[in-house]
Amino acid sequence: METRRQSVCSLILFMLGLSACTPVNVKIDHDPTADFTTFTTFTFVGLAEAEKGRIHDNSLTHKRIESAVARELTGKGLRQVDLSQQPDLLVYYWFSAKEKQQIQSTGPTAGAYGWRGRYGWGAGYGGTVTTYEYTEGTLILDLVEPTKKELVWRATMVGTLHETPKDNIELGNKAIAKAFESYPPKRK
Repeated sequence: METRRQSVCSLILFMLGLSACTPVNVKIDHDPTADFTTFTTFTFVGLAEAEKGRIHDNSLTHKRIESAVARELTGKGLRQVDLSQQPDLLVYYWFSAKEKQQIQSTGPTAGAYGWRGRYGWGAGYGGTVTTYEYTEGTLILDLVEPTKKELVWRATMVGTLHETPKDNIELGNKAIAKAFESYPPKRK
């Protein structure tokens, strides 16, 4: 019986561990009235004033994000131009990293118990609680129509960052690719 309980506990911990390794959560929103077939050019807009000089004001990270977004948009047939060429879309993006904690419990145990000479089966106490610390990263991409100054498309990506820059670059590339899978959105 003890071996079965250990197997169940191991399986629960394994499944909880898998949930901590889930890929980036990507959510897309867009203006259903926008005609995305008219957008053929884009440019990146400078870093938001609120981000300048902060920890996320990192030129390496910005180059990587812009490279991945440009790759996806050019793959969809758009062309990157300078701001002076009056692009059809302005690309804004923000990113942040936040320290988080996740608490996991194996829950109460089940099995035999004894009390005053009586024995039986039932629930008991004794599950384990584990706390995991991790860094959650958020990247928001906005496509804005410049003449109307209206947001036409937004992708919000949230995921657990890795320890190495190489792994985070790969994670970011996959998240951005996933965000653009259904771009341009179908018009209803």
